[in-house]
Amino acid sequence: MKSRRSYIKVKYDGKDITGDITAYIKSFSYTDNLDKGDTISLSLLGDKWIKEWVILKGDKLEVDIYVINWKNEGDNRILKCGIFSIDDLTFSGVPDTIKISAISIDINKGIKNVKKDKIWHNISLKRIAQDIANDASMELFFDCDDVLIYKQIEQIKESDLQLLSRICKKNGVSLKVSFDKIIIFQEKEYEKKDPVIHLDKSNLINYDLQCEDIDRYDSCEVKFYDPILGELLKGKYEAPESEFYGVKTGKIMYEYVDTSVTGTTKEEKESYLVGRAKNILRNKNKNETKIKVSDVGDPSYLAGNTVKITGFGIYNDLYLITSVTHTVDSGYKCNLGMRKKVNF
Repeated sequence: MKSRRSYIKVKYDGKDITGDITAYIKSFSYTDNLDKGDTISLSLLGDKWIKEWVILKGDKLEVDIYVINWKNEGDNRILKCGIFSIDDLTFSGVPDTIKISAISIDINKGIKNVKKDKIWHNISLKRIAQDIANDASMELFFDCDDVLIYKQIEQIKESDLQLLSRICKKNGVSLKVSFDKIIIFQEKEYEKKDPVIHLDKSNLINYDLQCEDIDRYDSCEVKFYDPILGELLKGKYEAPESEFYGVKTGKIMYEYVDTSVTGTTKEEKESYLVGRAKNILRNKNKNETKIKVSDVGDPSYLAGNTVKITGFGIYNDLYLITSVTHTVDSGYKCNLGMRKKVNF
């Protein structure tokens, strides 16, 4: 069998510079996150990067990871990491080394760094996201089944990204921003997918499994004053008993709805509030059981994929990849962060 190998190809502001920098590459890592921007880190040896070839913040990097004859002869694949904007540069020695850090958000567009003051009236989350996407010349991918209409949203000394992140977190939906796209989605839909990977404890380089109830809540109660019915409505959802604890935490979340409520009768509206309470509680409790593993690198390890985990006894189950770091230096390996699927 032909020997397997891995390497990266790099474009700088649209120009392929792979041949110019390959001899200087010390290491490269790419972190693919489920619910926030992705990042890369590229370390280069030498001092030419601050002399004859000056690298600047805001410049763009596009990186692909290639594997050749990886799992077997002819297994040739490419992982397109995407386009990134350089946001941090560190030069150190000895030996002279520059570390280039970049994020998947175009820092020149201002969606992340420009603070704004604005008041939004009678507007949906989708409309807010679409307006922000339009202002930044970005595409919106919106995959949520709940239409949330806000009477008023105040954006005070917040960037557009901070505003979206705050609203999404409060309502139990996830937000990710890539270089040219805003993505808003519900993680529960990803948990329903069939696993694309099977990892057994016996085959892992190392692992770290964590199960805690510090931030676990037993229930969530959502309240809403309905001006039409003239009364305070409530919806409460109680989480199923945890598989890993003999006692409940006793903690209850209390939230007030600041959006429109679906339904016409009291029963319909309170049923809707129960659903909102379930989504909020689900998002709060989703990280109860987490596992980190290290494995041989593989381009198929992507955030949002489900993994079948075995060899861990009562912790065997489907897990959702929330982050994966692909590192290419003397070899190619992956570090995966996963959480157990939520049972409600």
